[in-house]
Amino acid sequence: MNTLLVGLNAKFYHTNLAIRNIKKYCGFSNIDIFEATINDNIDYVLEEILETGADIIGFSCYIWNIEMVLYLSENIKKIKPEIIIIFGGPEVSYDVLNLLKNNFVDYIVIGEGERAFKELLYGLEGKIDINKINGIAYCEDGKIIVQSWEDYVNLDEIPMAYEEDEDLNNKLVYYETSRGCPFRCSYCLSSLDNKLRYVSIDKVRQDLKWFSDKKVKIVKFIDRSFNSNLKRAEDILSCIRALPEGTIFHFEINPELVDREFIKSLKGLEDRIQFEVGVQTTNTLSLEEISRTSDVKRTLEGVKMLHDAGIKLHVDLIAGLPFDNFFTFSGSFDDVYNLNPNEIQLGFLKLLKGTLLREKAEKYGIVYDSKPPYEILYNKDISYQELRILKGIAFLVNKYYNSGKFVNTLKYLTDEFNRPFEFYLSLYKYWKDNELIYKNHSLKSLYDIIYEFSKKHMDVDIHFLKDLIKFDFMYFNKDKELPVRLKDSDKNMLNYIKNYLRDEDWLKDNLPQVLCLSSLDRAKKISYGYFRYDITDENKKKDICCIFFHDINKTYFTKVYI
Repeated sequence: MNTLLVGLNAKFYHTNLAIRNIKKYCGFSNIDIFEATINDNIDYVLEEILETGADIIGFSCYIWNIEMVLYLSENIKKIKPEIIIIFGGPEVSYDVLNLLKNNFVDYIVIGEGERAFKELLYGLEGKIDINKINGIAYCEDGKIIVQSWEDYVNLDEIPMAYEEDEDLNNKLVYYETSRGCPFRCSYCLSSLDNKLRYVSIDKVRQDLKWFSDKKVKIVKFIDRSFNSNLKRAEDILSCIRALPEGTIFHFEINPELVDREFIKSLKGLEDRIQFEVGVQTTNTLSLEEISRTSDVKRTLEGVKMLHDAGIKLHVDLIAGLPFDNFFTFSGSFDDVYNLNPNEIQLGFLKLLKGTLLREKAEKYGIVYDSKPPYEILYNKDISYQELRILKGIAFLVNKYYNSGKFVNTLKYLTDEFNRPFEFYLSLYKYWKDNELIYKNHSLKSLYDIIYEFSKKHMDVDIHFLKDLIKFDFMYFNKDKELPVRLKDSDKNMLNYIKNYLRDEDWLKDNLPQVLCLSSLDRAKKISYGYFRYDITDENKKKDICCIFFHDINKTYFTKVYI
């Protein structure tokens, strides 16, 4: 019987690790994988799946794809009722009774899927008794049978998930070296599995070398807390250190466990690793209520140590947690923002099936969307309207802060307000009042909008404001065409600077990086602008021209005082 494992990813550059693991663990030649995205035309996806001629179709189910999975499964059964449909994944493991009421679902694999799926395939071929397989659920004679998941798979027995000839260019490659989580956060599915299991370091070393040899751009570890075992984390970092540069490795870590020894182990890897840090909230009442460790001081110190060590950081917050109101959440925002991580993600509580928090939703007055991803609408502590404001602020943080293209502008503007949150709240109100929020805007227009906002809210020299925003645009963007509000008016000054660009001796002393370029490449990669204020020298009032050279991974600039 031919089997097709289907992964419906959130984005085109994602890869589905689960279906690859199952295929490799089973080791059967008649198993293929099929990947699409939730944004693809659903009827085209249906057609492609049916054209494979598979006898068995297994769907990997998550909150982002379950509705598409249900649609496809129902229609596959209508067109070819003889096809056996199997569900697996976190979105179905805790809802088997409801899902099996659908006559188009034949089996559900519960929990870890590798061993159960392999045994189920044997069972469907009549080689073993399906009634004796652990970790599956199904209907028999109108009765739902749930055969509990018991044994963990030996992670070393799962071969490298990716194929030798697989094209992983421009793909986000997922990889795991452990399963289970030592923490018990009540909003998270990982809290249901506290038994930590590890891939051996020898296998990890081999796998990482494989990724490096394939020149994979980024490998994202899906381990729930990479540094829960510090010795093991340091061993993996040593494996990375031994590899040639070129691949970036992304980890989720617990900042509370960061110490000086761990920081030492990161030295020399600053450009090769990234950390995703789940702070979630700094409200101790909320932390205690969701069974999350509540040493806020140590958590923030850990983030600061990582930032000071030069590691790229993505920090997560969650709005809508129990006992966390609009004001306390704003405090968490300020706490994180003041640590200057590279990215801040404002997430919103999702009531996942199987979690303790979903079971206790009524206790906290949590009302949430009944459809995936089951996002909170409001609770006893925070209103729907307040959450919508936070949603708008999240939109603006992503557009401005996370882009990394408004560094000087945001530093100045947030300092002009009492707190960073107050600045973003004011910016949100401006966007809302001017009907700008949630619409598509070009990058250039974002500079124009923040200029207009700043003119209205800042009591400052308009020329300084323009210089500040213009410097950010010219430094962080290769586009020579300035946004409308920032265009230079003094063309004589701009012509004046051209004389310097023709002077090879001056370039040798001030911008030697361009000497090896042809005149054509210089014209493409060099930009310059006139400024009344020196943004690089405490915003002092000086007439200068700044010359920018945008190399592949770095921007160089120099100044000419007039």
